[in-house]
Amino acid sequence: MTSLPIPLPVGFVPQVTAHDSVVSGQVLAKKDAPQDVVVNIMESLQLSRKDAKKALQKSPGDTIVPGDTIAVKKSAFGKVKGRIVSQISGIILRYERDTGNLFVRTDLPPSALELISPVAGTVVMCNNKEIRIETNAAFVSEGIALGTTGEGQLFILKESFDTDSSDNALYYLDSRAEGKIVLVHTISRDIIVKGDSIGAAGFLGVNLTEDEIDYLQKRDIQLPILEITEELASQLSAWENKKVLIDVGSKAIVLRD
Repeated sequence: MTSLPIPLPVGFVPQVTAHDSVVSGQVLAKKDAPQDVVVNIMESLQLSRKDAKKALQKSPGDTIVPGDTIAVKKSAFGKVKGRIVSQISGIILRYERDTGNLFVRTDLPPSALELISPVAGTVVMCNNKEIRIETNAAFVSEGIALGTTGEGQLFILKESFDTDSSDNALYYLDSRAEGKIVLVHTISRDIIVKGDSIGAAGFLGVNLTEDEIDYLQKRDIQLPILEITEELASQLSAWENKKVLIDVGSKAIVLRD
């Protein structure tokens, strides 16, 4: 059994308690919908009450998305001297002429306000910072983790574990790795670069040297890369051809099937 840590983002409130049984896809924590966002047009653009109203590019009922221009300040000759650009999605509710406040109702899907369990298991710890689930559907590594979280079908490059073929592991890495999380014995820069060009979804490996770590960090590789033990590599053989997720933050390998 593995104790899988799931960090709670700021503002999320647990919906489970210790000893609860959970299933994959269950809501573990929720966050209240944010309040309406208020933008003061007069203060933001240093405009009078009269000019602030004229500067508005949106009206109540209009939908906005990130990048939309909400208000523009212009000189007497029409030259743009400042603008307010939306950073959120939502609907314009109203504009208060006296205060200069523009009210926006943010548009967030319910999924953005829920933290979902990636596995089935039993909650063994629950507080305001994290939830831990004991499960048979995940492994947690203590090795180095690089890149970003990703998932794909587990593909084991068996030649890299074969002493007679391990030196030619790069040769055996081919189109079979496309879209897959690849388990290799030794993670090298050449393996990563070739895997990235093929379209591999990530890498798990037993051996990752300091030189390779430094190189990959400088290249800002986005593929999930996780160093694991020989024992864990052996345990993962039972998951071959199944979909797995590498969560870089928690260094967890989660069974998705």
